Amino acid sequence: MRRQRVEAKKKEQGIILATLMIFLPVIVILTSIVISVALQAYRTTTQQELIRQTQLAAASAMDYAKEQYELDLNYSGTPETTLYDDGVYRVTFEVISKGYSNATNTQQDIQGFGRVYENGSATPLYVREIQGKVTNTTAEVGSARFIFIIDNSGSMTTQEWLDSKSTVDAAITYVLNNSTSSQVAVVQYGTNNSSQQHKYDITVPFTDDPVTATTWDRRYGTSSPSPQDYQDHLPGSLARMRLESVYGPGDALDLVGATDIQYVFFTDAWGTGFSYPYQNQCCSVLKKTSSQPSFWTDGNGSGFSVLDGYGEYNQLKDGTVFAGDGYPGLTSQFTVLSINDDDPNAPAISAAIASPGGNWNGAIDANSGDPEGNGILPRRFISTSLAAGADEIVELLQEVIDQEINF
Repeated sequence: MRRQRVEAKKKEQGIILATLMIFLPVIVILTSIVISVALQAYRTTTQQELIRQTQLAAASAMDYAKEQYELDLNYSGTPETTLYDDGVYRVTFEVISKGYSNATNTQQDIQGFGRVYENGSATPLYVREIQGKVTNTTAEVGSARFIFIIDNSGSMTTQEWLDSKSTVDAAITYVLNNSTSSQVAVVQYGTNNSSQQHKYDITVPFTDDPVTATTWDRRYGTSSPSPQDYQDHLPGSLARMRLESVYGPGDALDLVGATDIQYVFFTDAWGTGFSYPYQNQCCSVLKKTSSQPSFWTDGNGSGFSVLDGYGEYNQLKDGTVFAGDGYPGLTSQFTVLSINDDDPNAPAISAAIASPGGNWNGAIDANSGDPEGNGILPRRFISTSLAAGADEIVELLQEVIDQEINF
């Protein structure tokens, strides 16, 4: 009986073993599937994490570009840089600038790249690109540019010029003290008495330092380094500045980052140079007319032609000149102070140059091409004398700052 039980037990074990042998391949296959699924899940999780890190690196590139552009308006991208390395994978970011995307150069088109590499490999496993724009908000706030244009004609004696400079310096100081976002430049101009060559001198490039802005001396005319350049033909000097592209990036009056351009013009010039009692007096003019001799309006030793009428002013106002130097959409305005009390036409012509605003409601010359409106009154023009001091011009500049800059 016992022997029968032993034999039955052996038989049962044999059946179980045989059954196990039959299902062993199935078990192996199922185990392999489980392991494969687990490995695939791990690889998928790792892959998803690496892709996420790539996306974060690309976003970090955009954030970095924004930060750098706020610090430096000339920021032009960052080469591929390691963000982190964990010993197995290396994550990098890169910033490529596609250039400025607005007229004031305060916004750039940017590509931000994130990449993930296996250590030792030069080929990235994953690459993520983000395209967008970054804006320099600091430049938008601090982008006003005042260009003070100073007449150096021979009619200005040394003392008169010193009196005029004190008014100019007071105006410059007022601007910098009351519009901390602004910068100023000083440009002097004159025309040679013999050659009729129209000239300009950028005496003070853009600065926000009041000492630098007011530490300058006479460039043309009486008691200056160029005493024969004492005539004043502002349209001719503006034409030369236009054709020599002084406003471009890296040039003498670099307007990179500017959003507001204000010309402040001090002069004692005649309106056209042919008004009674100064018939045929060459080269003291604010406006080019067809009656003026061609030898000092076309060619005139400088190799260029002056735009007719108020063309030189109008192309600054509507931005044509700035667009030619790489700033499409940037425009300008004029504030004018004239101390000419001899030419009865000078006030009306000065008013036609000036921008709307201020208190001038007197005569104004026709300027059909004025982008700010032909004949609109009042105008930001003051007809005064050297003895008047800086109060009137400061009052106008306060209006400019309040309405155009600190609005």
